[in-house]
Amino acid sequence: MTIRLRTVFIIGIILSFLGFLYVERAILTPFIAAGIFAYIFNPIVNFFSHKIKLPRTISVIIIYLTIVSLFIVFVFFLTRGLLYESSEFRLSIENFLTDTRQEISLLPDYAKPFVIDLLKSVENAEILNGNSFFQYFPKAISGILSLFIFLFASFYFLKEGKNIINRSLLFVPNNYKVDVEILLRKINTVLGGYLRGQVFMIFLVSLVLFVALSILGVRFALIIAIFSGIAEIVPIIGPIVAASVAVVAVLFGGGSSTFPLSSIQTSIVIVIVYFLVRQVQDYFILPHVMGRITKLHPLIILFAVLAGGHIGGMLGLLLAVPVAGVFKILLEFSVDTINDRESLEDKKLPGR
Repeated sequence: MTIRLRTVFIIGIILSFLGFLYVERAILTPFIAAGIFAYIFNPIVNFFSHKIKLPRTISVIIIYLTIVSLFIVFVFFLTRGLLYESSEFRLSIENFLTDTRQEISLLPDYAKPFVIDLLKSVENAEILNGNSFFQYFPKAISGILSLFIFLFASFYFLKEGKNIINRSLLFVPNNYKVDVEILLRKINTVLGGYLRGQVFMIFLVSLVLFVALSILGVRFALIIAIFSGIAEIVPIIGPIVAASVAVVAVLFGGGSSTFPLSSIQTSIVIVIVYFLVRQVQDYFILPHVMGRITKLHPLIILFAVLAGGHIGGMLGLLLAVPVAGVFKILLEFSVDTINDRESLEDKKLPGR
């Protein structure tokens, strides 16, 4: 097999494999989540195994037990607040719908059909449907199965992560092993650094906003804070949407219950709080935590996030930016390789 034919053959296999993964992307979610989990906690496992000299299996078990304990504590303290705020939120929507129905007759004729359709769409939303347990039962079974797959895969990734990379290098020709190993290290740095930084940002933003909204006495502070933290996944648009949701919640929730502020005044304070949080992120936290890891243009990041959300939902939103960073690394590597070969060929030409 010639070098050119072998290259075409390898590219064909890679494209076929990627096509298969895209077709079967629905079953990949627990494996991708396990990979993200492994990237985030791999430095801790390395610390236990290299610094403290514990077996890697024991290190992974310690991480599992610690996370499960923290998760139980987290659920114990937050579940009651989330359930209470969720029921209050649903009651507020129902009261709003009742008041709006009474005011429909006062609206102009051209606006009535739009408002009626809007009310019907809100009434049919799952958030107001309290009798839908059985329709979620199959999803619950599927979720439990995905959880077991996630736990098994993440345990394997954490325990054998380095070996997986070393084994994959065995299939690489000797002439390219050094280049491929350097390439994999760059990709590992981008993926691991971005994912760990993103999880940290979600937690930090949620915590800071929850404290600020609670001090202001804003209703649904916990739900708004968690939503705002998750919205950090979507650059530019996410924080704007989160601030808008917080303002709308304040306007409908009656303003501040702690300070003598009207709804409008509280909304202005909320906008200032979100603006300050954004500035602290952009100038102090992001450059150090994220380290400008991907080095992508903001428009490319925005396009990648929107495309990732369209293809893979929430998981696509989280992975869009690091995947775009990986493509950038591959493109730069390919261009550098082509330029190096052209330089060598120019030097071999007679008269050069």
